[in-house]
Amino acid sequence: MIGLYVHVPFCVHKCIYCDFPSYGGVSHYIEDYVQALCREIDGFTGTDQADTVYFGGGTPSLLPTQHIQCILDHLRRKFFILDNAEITVEANPDSMDAVYAAALASIGVNRISLGIQSFSDDMLAFLGRIHSAAAGVKAVRAVQDAGIDNVSIDLMYGLPGQTLEMAAYDMEMLSGLSVTHASIYHLIVEEHTPLFYGVQQKKILLPADESNEAMEGNIHAAMHAMGFQHYEISSYARPGYVSRHNCKYWKYVPYIGFGVSAHSFYEDRRWSNIANIPAYIGRAGRECVIHEVITIDRMRAMEDYCFLALRMRKGIVYSDFARRFSCSIESEFGTILNQLLNRKLLENTYQGCCMTDLGLSYGNYVFSQFLR
Repeated sequence: MIGLYVHVPFCVHKCIYCDFPSYGGVSHYIEDYVQALCREIDGFTGTDQADTVYFGGGTPSLLPTQHIQCILDHLRRKFFILDNAEITVEANPDSMDAVYAAALASIGVNRISLGIQSFSDDMLAFLGRIHSAAAGVKAVRAVQDAGIDNVSIDLMYGLPGQTLEMAAYDMEMLSGLSVTHASIYHLIVEEHTPLFYGVQQKKILLPADESNEAMEGNIHAAMHAMGFQHYEISSYARPGYVSRHNCKYWKYVPYIGFGVSAHSFYEDRRWSNIANIPAYIGRAGRECVIHEVITIDRMRAMEDYCFLALRMRKGIVYSDFARRFSCSIESEFGTILNQLLNRKLLENTYQGCCMTDLGLSYGNYVFSQFLR
């Protein structure tokens, strides 16, 4: 069962930390872009069943609901989308209100992911977000009042100027919102962003490692106390509300992406689309919009499977590895597994192994050990 991803690259304003393929000030392309998306979908040759659809961005909530419905209609004509499919739309608080939320619910959207990032107006201003903390709360309430109960919010920690008390306040605010899911990310300084140059020039000072570690520990404890399951490095869910779509990425399940810069994984190939909006509009449905194709050999597939599985708290299931690759994981990665187990970065489970709390703190190092 595959997942479907639709990339909507439009933003009102690009945030200082963002290196996603998104663009501000180009909303005049929206009409033509949606038509191009539908042409790309119509031209896809597969007819698989799908149980998740994810509109990501950018800011998909900048699209009028009739455009989202049009895209969904084309997806449903091309793929068999299950009646109980998880259909997610990412949204920013400034483009989400009760009317819009109700309209989304009426066309079958049943999950909203809100980019709140912080409940501090000072932190939001620093990040370049154009909504207020109060607007974030209002947006959550609007979605819930529209009958969409499955609401996820994004938060960030490790922000310049953020204190332990401010991070704790974010947890306090989250606890009062009755959301079903939260993605809580440590701020990453991506190259060639305004944040990167500010840090490089020492105009922006990041919190000390000790402060970041304390925030992370406090967040884990607070989320656990609220009844959330920490099921992936940055993801927390109430029972029954994990992100079914995102789990496909981590469980090595096929997904098809449509739109500029969209990524896909199907059979033994990964591919990505071109990033230029006008070029995509001109070519979609008329000629190939693929930018790069990578053929995945057996060793690369095993490596990808291992480090993606380790992102989840369940970790690697040895019997699943053996079923997929017709060999034992010990025969391919036994030395690496033993080294990581001995260093307390991994621990044994009744099904295989997973990362320890220490391993989570050194996740990139652990992942790198599986890449030859």
